[in-house]
Amino acid sequence: MTRQVPNDDEVRAVMDTVLKESEEAGRHPRISAVEKRLVIPHATFYRNYPHLIEEFKLRTAESRKDRAVTVDLPPTPAETIARLRREKEDARRIIAVYAERIRQLTLENEQLRSQVQKLEGVTDLTRRRTNRT
Repeated sequence: MTRQVPNDDEVRAVMDTVLKESEEAGRHPRISAVEKRLVIPHATFYRNYPHLIEEFKLRTAESRKDRAVTVDLPPTPAETIARLRREKEDARRIIAVYAERIRQLTLENEQLRSQVQKLEGVTDLTRRRTNRT
């Protein structure tokens, strides 16, 4: 008992489905996916549908070219300006946070230095000088 192979239109429909699903998933479409869906052995598929395989390869190459063109486009000047403005604002926020932290550490350092000097009995000469005049 020999199994009847699908006609060209059925194979094209499955190829369209595989191409569409591959594009949506971001994967490279494969002939083996078509073979699996049709439940046809690899050799049988290549023997009966060489013209459709070439068509599939051409469509795959075209979709790759289309994707490559859209991916390789440089950003527009407006997009670049918007990105740079966002980066500038982010940098300003980070600098403000760091400046505040430095201010806090400076105050804390002065307090600790003052406490150490009191514990050690160190006399602050600047205070004595201002008291004499």
